[in-house]
Formats: sequence, C-alpha cells, structure tokens
Amino acid sequence: MPLFPSPSPSRTGPRARVAAGCLTTALALTLTACGSADGGKSADAVPGPSALADAKKPVTVTLWHGIGAPASQALQKEIDAFNKANVGKIVVKASYQGSYADAIAKYTSAIRSGGTPSVMITNDITSGYLRDAGQTVSAQDMAAANPGDLDLDKLRPAARNYYTAEGKLLAVPLNTSMPLLYVNDKLLDRAKVDRSTLGTLTGVAAAARKVHAVLPGVKGIDQPIDGWWFEQLTAAAGVPYCTPDNGRKAGGATALSLAGGPQRSAFGTMAKLYTDGVGLDTGDDGNAALSAFAAGKTAMMFNSSGAIGGLNEGGMKGYSALPYPLSGSPSTAGAAIGGAAMWLNRTGHSAAEQVASWKLIGYLASPEAQERFAKASGYAPINTDVDNSSTWKTFLAQHEPYAVLDKQFADTPATTATSGCLTGAMQGVRDAVVPQMQQAFSGKKPLDAALKAAQEAATAKIKDYREQAGQ
Repeated sequence: MPLFPSPSPSRTGPRARVAAGCLTTALALTLTACGSADGGKSADAVPGPSALADAKKPVTVTLWHGIGAPASQALQKEIDAFNKANVGKIVVKASYQGSYADAIAKYTSAIRSGGTPSVMITNDITSGYLRDAGQTVSAQDMAAANPGDLDLDKLRPAARNYYTAEGKLLAVPLNTSMPLLYVNDKLLDRAKVDRSTLGTLTGVAAAARKVHAVLPGVKGIDQPIDGWWFEQLTAAAGVPYCTPDNGRKAGGATALSLAGGPQRSAFGTMAKLYTDGVGLDTGDDGNAALSAFAAGKTAMMFNSSGAIGGLNEGGMKGYSALPYPLSGSPSTAGAAIGGAAMWLNRTGHSAAEQVASWKLIGYLASPEAQERFAKASGYAPINTDVDNSSTWKTFLAQHEPYAVLDKQFADTPATTATSGCLTGAMQGVRDAVVPQMQQAFSGKKPLDAALKAAQEAATAKIKDYREQAGQ
C-alpha cells in the first residue's frame, strides 16, 4: 500500500465532470428551495457540552464521505477507534458515497428529502455550495460553544484559510494535498541544471528548455492540464482567481479573473513551453503525466503530492520532490490546497447529535489521529502539534519527499491568493476554463484569445449560479 495516494486517472475525470456538470442547475435550485444560504451564520443558538451530557441514550452520528482507498481505510480505522473510546455515549456510522461528485449529488437529494448526514466530508471545490446551502453550522461557532474540544488555532493557516469566508471558519479540513515539482535527478544532472533556480516559475521554464536542448529525446516538463493547475499558477502568482477577493467576503464571487498581468505572464510561460515542444502534453490525466515522468520521457513534472505514492508504488528511484515554484512574492503567493473537509450539519439534527458530531470532528483533527491518518493515506497533517511528535520527525527524516510537502504546507502564507476561489459554481468554472487553456497549450488558439474566452465563459457560469440561487 503506498504511503501517499496515487493520483486518480484525472482530478476531474470524464465521469466526475459530467456528474458535476449536470448538477450545476440542480444545486442552485436546491439552494433556492431551501430558502437559506447563510453558510451556518444563522442566529440559532449553537449547542454546547450540556446538550450531549443530557442525552438519555447513546447518540448516533452518521458520516458520509467520498474518500477512496487507502485513505478510506485509514479514516474507518480512526472512526473505529473513536467508537471504542465512546462506547455507551456516541456511535458513528460512516459510509462511502462513491466519488466526490456522487457524494455531493446524494447530499443534494438528501437536502430535499430532509435526510442529510450528521457530518459530510466533501472535497475542496464543493465548499462554495456547502456554504450557500445553509444546512451547516460553522466550525468557528461550534468551537466557541465547545471550548474543551478542538483548538482551531492548531489548524495549519493555509488549510484553515481555504475553508474560511468573511472571517469565519466554515468547516474543518481533514485531508490536504498540495502541488509539487518532481525532478528526475539523473536527467537534471546530465543537463547540468542548478537546483537553486527551481524555486521560481521562470527558473523551472529555463531548466526545462536546457534539458530539452541538451537531451533532445527528453521533454523538459509535463503536468496534468486540468483546472486545478490554472488555479495553482494563479495562487503562485499572488493574485485572486475570482473577484472580488476570491469570493471570501460578503456577497461572494461574481466573476472569474483570468487575464491579469501576473496570471497572463505565468500562463504564457507554461504555454510557450508546450507550443515550443519543450513540454509533453499528456492531457488532463494525472496518471499519464506520472507515467511519462517515471519512464524518463520528461525531466520534470508538476503533479499533486499524491504522485509520491504512485512513483513509489511503481518503483521509481532517483527522483526528488521540490516545492511548487512561485512567480509572485513569497509573502503573498503560494500553493493552494486540495483535499476535503468535515462539515457539520445543523438542519434536521438534534443538539446532542451536533455536539457528538463535533466531538468526532475534533478527534479526527487531533494531532494523534492526523499523524496516523497522514502516514496511512499520504495526506499532509493539518494539526500543527504533529510537528512536535518525535515519531513524525523520524518519519519525515526517512521520507524526504514527504518532508518537502510538510514544509511547504507549513510555509505557505494564508493570503487571499492562496485561499482559492470560493463559489458554488466552481465545477462549472473548471469546465469552462480547461478546454480553452488546452487549446492555448496545444497552439490551436492564441493565449490571449483563450484567456478571454475562458474568463467570459466561467464568469457566465458564476452569474448563472448566482441568479438561480437567488444571490
């Protein structure tokens, strides 16, 4: 079993894209039908410890998730441990709901029928919808009402920042991935590439060109050409992906911002590598990019931290993982996270059930559980107290690529740029952006024309969502 999860065939594979695309209108209509899109900001009292203490019988907590193996197995082990520690008080019943797209579809149906789970674990880009649906109570409010459980200040700033809107933490991150730069050490040595230049995007581009010039049969770089990577290039340039303020303030996101100077420069740097034949186009398939890199067809690769598991599982030796390169100031720019978070549902759930659910969330976010989960699943631990663990330090010393991920996660600034775009239309945004950018990277369309078309189409998706949701 790989310590880090292998990338899925695609971060937004065909089945997931179709399912999510078909849901766009349904999600917005569900929000309208609910009549509440306050993202857990209701004035209703938030229950405290007494609600659970006064329960006359064990409280059942239902948990839905879309996390696949091996992370799913690691999650169930932690839930089993929680149940064992809370016998006679709390019983957690967890169930895998299929892919994240499948899980959010079932959740949408559950809102209509009044049967949502106590806790919903869903991926990063569904955050805008979960906020707008108004079914949840914010993590910020639950923590304030239950001070003896999870200390939110222990959550890594970059992870906490992603799930925060209007200054309030909406959900607690569970599993977090980040983009990394992978390099074939032997090929870079043969091309005499100076590793110290690989901290910036221009340095990586120059290195890719040098490799291809010295080793004509080897491409300089590859990456999955999917929506997550255009968001990463934007965050690494230190600018918001959507306006205003990446959708993090009152009113939410109203448009996509894709063609600003820093973004245009970053996109242009990467696109030219491909149009000049220096980059290898493997489409949006993360595994295809990984396979090409592992086979020595490319000297460098942008991929998720999950690729570490895939490379190790495939037996690749002689590679290094490096931090994702920046094109903006290190004080404002950085990588945006991926992964999923735990949302606590309020509507239709008793006060005792909400507090019991919060106990579970606090346990899963604890340093002990996070260290075990990280080692078993490959995601980066979100609790900063893990850094003080001697066993974790030993693990990182023995697994250098994981140490690079851990340090990048800890060093990423919590800024507007690195928070990512928060909108319920995020899947529609990706569906609009990717085909335009793929045309630009393949040379079939001028970059500026592709950026303009992508920005207009994605903005239309956001506006349609807002209109249907009554925002």
